[in-house]
Amino acid sequence: MKNKAIVFDFDGPLVGSGRDKSIHILFSAYVSCWETCFKKFLHPENPEIDLEKMLKGLKKYPGAPRFQQLSAIISCLVRDKPEAVQSPAELGIDSHLQQQYKKLQEKYNEYYSSLNKAAAKKFWKVLEGVKEIIEKFSKDYDLYVASGIIQEILEKDFEHHGFDKKYFAGIMGSNTTGDIDKSVILKKIKEKGYKDILFIGDSRKDFEYARKAGVKFFKVKTSDDYKRLLKQMKQTFPDEQDVCEFSEEEIKLIKSKVLALMKLYASGNRPTYDEITTFINTGKFGLNPQ
Repeated sequence: MKNKAIVFDFDGPLVGSGRDKSIHILFSAYVSCWETCFKKFLHPENPEIDLEKMLKGLKKYPGAPRFQQLSAIISCLVRDKPEAVQSPAELGIDSHLQQQYKKLQEKYNEYYSSLNKAAAKKFWKVLEGVKEIIEKFSKDYDLYVASGIIQEILEKDFEHHGFDKKYFAGIMGSNTTGDIDKSVILKKIKEKGYKDILFIGDSRKDFEYARKAGVKFFKVKTSDDYKRLLKQMKQTFPDEQDVCEFSEEEIKLIKSKVLALMKLYASGNRPTYDEITTFINTGKFGLNPQ
């Protein structure tokens, strides 16, 4: 074991997914509500209302485990509170809806995973130069991955993108219940006794996870950020003190894409996962969202 460790989040710092996942999260939540009893909380004639509510949950829980994100979004739709819950009973809904919450989770998990799979196959790429950086870092530091992605899916994604496990001391993801977040993983790594640990993430939530675990943080979203990191690692690990989450331009983009998809779905059209991810990344759509 080396005396220092570097921990990577997977989406963003290793594989560039842009803002695709934010769009996937919101639209998958909308679809899962539409296809279950939770449709009663939607406004089909005015989807802008639903989008604004859902955005509150996304902004508070970016980079969190998927079911934690979902519960925060549903909480916004049901009671206008961007707070994740451990149990559907905390949402203040009746017993029938509480029983249907599992079905909502299953629909969301299926739809969200399918969108991610379609985007990963066609659009998501390993950040330029990151595999070389991993090899370089592995000579001096123990390397880990700490992700909110479910463990089984994370391992498949890791292999799909051609990363070499020999450079890593651990590949650690979340579980299906969502109670293992990145701070929990970081604390487990810290317990190994490293002198210093750097967590490389891409969101403000990742920054909060690092603070909660008592490790240093650096934000990486592009290959240029790694160049910046290398310059700052001459003597010791850098530690960024504040992280901005979404720019106004990013929010505008997310809202425009999700709203177009919501309107399309509400009109009765059911685009394929490939059509949706193509629209998100190119603006082109076989169907024409109004």
